[in-house]
This record gives sequence, structure tokens and C-alpha cells, in this order.
Amino acid sequence: MEESGGEDREWKDDISLLVELIQLTVKGSKVVPNSKPTLICTVWTEKLYNPESFRAQMKSIWKTKKKFEIQRVGQNLFLILFELEEDLELIMEERPWLFRKSIILFNRLSQEVERDQISLNSLPFWIKIDSYLPEFDKKDLMHAIGVTFGGVIRSEISDTCCRLRINLDVRKPLRRESKLVGK
Repeated sequence: MEESGGEDREWKDDISLLVELIQLTVKGSKVVPNSKPTLICTVWTEKLYNPESFRAQMKSIWKTKKKFEIQRVGQNLFLILFELEEDLELIMEERPWLFRKSIILFNRLSQEVERDQISLNSLPFWIKIDSYLPEFDKKDLMHAIGVTFGGVIRSEISDTCCRLRINLDVRKPLRRESKLVGK
């Protein structure tokens, strides 16, 4: 006696598996934040790396008060879930961070976002200006330099130097040096 429906059952299983995969893909097109303080991040590199290695290194170098979790949500895309808001702030304030000599780009994730709408392409850097010509106004000079790099986030002026926290677009190449011409 022939077993009826054997092939038919396999075919239905294949279809239900395919439907499940399609649903996962549709759900997977959005990145949804957790109720915990959350960052979305990527490593600015074209090199392949082991995501587990990334997780392990970040857990060893970030000194947070409470534990944090790193979830992979795509190719070279991670969610970092913190227990405390102050731990997230600490990681953001101490940027830039590196993984295997590559910059790690972060953004706070507070609402769900389509994967193709995620834009991780800038990060803050400190620039130190040791000596400057006396004929330049310090504030004007810092503003001009900051605008060149993408905007000033914060500035600090002392008698010996100036420091700028700028928002650097990593897609644009940096110039090695710039010369300033006095009045």
C-alpha cells in the first residue's frame, strides 16, 4: 500500500517554511529599540571580522557600572542595550572608540527605524590647537575650523591652547594640514 500524501506533506512543509522566512524578512527590515537605553552601531570597515570578537572586545574595554548586551541586527550592525542611561552617556562621551584600528560609529536609538534609513557616518573628535597667531580671534578661529570639519559641538579655550569637539563626517577625506594666513 502506498503512503498517501507523503510528497504533499513535504511540499506543504516547504511552503510553510518559506512563508515563515518571508515574514521574518519583513519584520527584520526594521530595527526596533528595547525599553532600555539603546545605541545602534557599526564598525567603519570593509574588512571581515568576527562579531563575537567585537562583542568580547567591547565588553573588556568599556568600563560601565552595570552590564550591557550587544545584539547583532544585521551585517556589521549592532544594538547595544544598557541597564543604565549613564553608562550609555559615558560610552557616547568617550568616543571615538576603535575596533581593530577601525572607527565604531554610534547613534542613540529611541524609535524604530527602517534598516535602509539608518545613517551612521559621523562622530565627534577633539581637535587641539596648540599655537595660533595673535591677530586671530580665538572664537572666530575655532568657529572657522569647526565649520570646516562639520560643526562645533563644544569648545574650550585656555591661555596655552584651544580645544574643539567637532562632528566629523567619516565619508569625507581629511586634509593633512591647513595653513592660516593673517590679516
